[in-house]
Amino acid sequence: MSKDNKQTNAIAIIFDDLTEFHVMQPAIDYMKKAGIDIDIIVPYDSGYNGLPEHTFQKIKELGYKPLNDVKKDKQYKILLTPYPGLEIVKRINFIYHLRYPYGALSAKPNPTYLPDCRIDYDGIFSFNTYDTDYLNAYGAKVYPIPYWRYHNFKHSRKDTTKPVLLLLPTFGSDVSYINLLTDSIVSKLKEKYYIIAKAHHAVHFGIDGQETLDKLQSIADEFYNSDTPIDQLLAKSDLVLSDNSGAIFESIRAGVPVALFAQNLNQRHLGPMNTPQFTFAQQGFIPHTDQLDKVIEMLSSINKYKAKQSQLKKQLFIKNPSQPIKPFLNIINFYLNSDPTKDHHKILHDLLVKEWRTDKEKIQHSEKQLKILTQYIDDLHNSTSWKITKPIRIIKDKWEKHVPK
Repeated sequence: MSKDNKQTNAIAIIFDDLTEFHVMQPAIDYMKKAGIDIDIIVPYDSGYNGLPEHTFQKIKELGYKPLNDVKKDKQYKILLTPYPGLEIVKRINFIYHLRYPYGALSAKPNPTYLPDCRIDYDGIFSFNTYDTDYLNAYGAKVYPIPYWRYHNFKHSRKDTTKPVLLLLPTFGSDVSYINLLTDSIVSKLKEKYYIIAKAHHAVHFGIDGQETLDKLQSIADEFYNSDTPIDQLLAKSDLVLSDNSGAIFESIRAGVPVALFAQNLNQRHLGPMNTPQFTFAQQGFIPHTDQLDKVIEMLSSINKYKAKQSQLKKQLFIKNPSQPIKPFLNIINFYLNSDPTKDHHKILHDLLVKEWRTDKEKIQHSEKQLKILTQYIDDLHNSTSWKITKPIRIIKDKWEKHVPK
């Protein structure tokens, strides 16, 4: 929040990996042409295993002038971040907090749609219609805007006679296929397809261990790390194999047919809310298998899904106008020109956030006290004195009946 009443029209945009930057780069260029003061910040204390330093250097090589921390004497009218919880936010003096999307659509309702991931924002940008209703739940204004990344997208000429298969796995527990591909399946894939593979930045920087990275490099005819923009690789590809990655929806937006090999397509569901990839696979838009011996057959049938995925693309994404970034800029200008002391939505939203945080701190404090008291009772219960333990057992039995598990 603002620490004083000083007004400024500056914007701070936070990045901690190149995937985020590649999405927002056209918008940054557009805003700079419009004369908007923008600071690009790659926080030194975010990311993992050298990722901040790498991201900072790569953005610099692209001709920009990033900062690795906030300018302490500067107040920003708008702070743009890809998700909450970044430590640098506590050090920034800003008025409006807006969330930018770093992909076409989130494949992970859990945790992406949880209140903690949304409630901090005054406004949230969305590149698709699917997210919009869900994101409206926590008071922040949600702005569906065109996804400019694939405006005038065209396929490039191939240097191979084989169809080009692009492998786009995610990382961690959501990796459902790369390390399961046997030598036999890989040989059959390579007979039929020219294979391109791109590593997720968590794989590139070692969070997922070396196994996935080594496997990708051994399979691919062309291997790319996370520095390469996904749209450049989609332009070279005829079809995509993914798992529970947001790359599914990049492929659909680009018009490149995608198939899924995942053992648990609904792994990141949120209560009764299924993952979008599970939903669309169930509806017949996206082919999916959890069986290794069905992968080749599934990929061979991909052409019959082209029309269905084209229909899904129209359902999910706003048709780009001639200037697809302009709707985003219009909203940015709205906030730059807003007076927060007269913005009733912001005033009430700030009260909501304050109440949410206060209540959450009280709950966390109560849970901590319960843990201490439970341990104390356990210690007494385990003592050797029967005179102490007998009444304590009675108290503990009554306690456990009234304390939720």
